[in-house]
Amino acid sequence: MIKENVLKALSALGFIPEEIEEFGYRFDYEDLIVLYAIDDEETKCITLKAPNVFDITDDNRVAALEAMAKLCDKVKYVQPHIAFGNKVWLTYQHYLGDNEVTPELIEHMIRALAYSTITIHNILNGNDNDD
Repeated sequence: MIKENVLKALSALGFIPEEIEEFGYRFDYEDLIVLYAIDDEETKCITLKAPNVFDITDDNRVAALEAMAKLCDKVKYVQPHIAFGNKVWLTYQHYLGDNEVTPELIEHMIRALAYSTITIHNILNGNDNDD
């Protein structure tokens, strides 16, 4: 039921999610790819991911890890992690409990991921105005 309600909310927001076999769905928000990972219905969670936000190399590994830690301090609810070798991904996982999926919730999650993507790039480029 959660999956169907998330897909309805995405549709109400004007998104056309494409199914990814054995994973979930993919859609675009401006220049950002967003993935909707299907959770077990019993977890009562919605998980959205922004994949491949940044490539980690040997030369930028320390800066990337520091930026990930700084992002955790600056932005709530969005967690950076390393996936598929050396790619920084961002994940927003929301526990629904007994609450309903709404377009407003989904929109908030998408905007938080987009904001976090910009923020981590600003941190990496030294444009975060925190120092």
